[in-house]
Amino acid sequence: MNHIKRMYKYVVKDRDKEWNIFRFPFELVDANMYFIPSGNTGIVIDPNENEDLLNLFSEYGTQRIVIVLTHEHYDHTIGVEWLQSKIDSWLFCHKACADAISTEKGNNPKTLAILLTIRDATDGGNRRDEFLATAKRYALIADETFDSFRELSVGDINLICYSTPGHSKGSAIYFLGGKCVFTGDSLIQHMPTILKLPGSDKEVFQNITKPFLKSLDKKKMVFPGHGEPFRLGEADYLYK
Repeated sequence: MNHIKRMYKYVVKDRDKEWNIFRFPFELVDANMYFIPSGNTGIVIDPNENEDLLNLFSEYGTQRIVIVLTHEHYDHTIGVEWLQSKIDSWLFCHKACADAISTEKGNNPKTLAILLTIRDATDGGNRRDEFLATAKRYALIADETFDSFRELSVGDINLICYSTPGHSKGSAIYFLGGKCVFTGDSLIQHMPTILKLPGSDKEVFQNITKPFLKSLDKKKMVFPGHGEPFRLGEADYLYK
């Protein structure tokens, strides 16, 4: 499949620190990969396959990275093996996410196919069949995991990691400094959190994760799993 490659750059300043954040949408479902460089290392969140990322590694002198997963769904793990083949890397995620991706069955492309079926229905496309014809099978082994809370430091990057179950058992969000957060599919701006996939739990999301998200500063910048960044207070369905 031939999909358009795009890259966007954001600069986040927090007190005495400044980070460049690069976003790479996976065109098939607009799933976001992020790269935050720091010296000769950096963090890649939810990798997909994009050669522009390798160009950035060369530009920034990146020699080793930590791959961070927001959750276990196929569209957010599809580039892990590709990235591991390109650079020295270390895989980090929630324990439930690690358990799921450790087998080929856990990396089920049918989860993504469900989303593509919905998109095809809106415009008569044929994304689902094209995708399933070439879908990869893989198992992934995490190098380190966490349960409910963890701090992760990579270079001058310090992520605060929280479990946010509901969309999936292994969903997590990651705070960078005091001004931004990477939410995966636990919070997307213009659509409600999907709670009908295998491993989803509506009750847990409503009772635990949603109140936690609502308690955060509405000015905080959200870097979601799909779509463009936005302010927390601009989330269409969070406060309903």
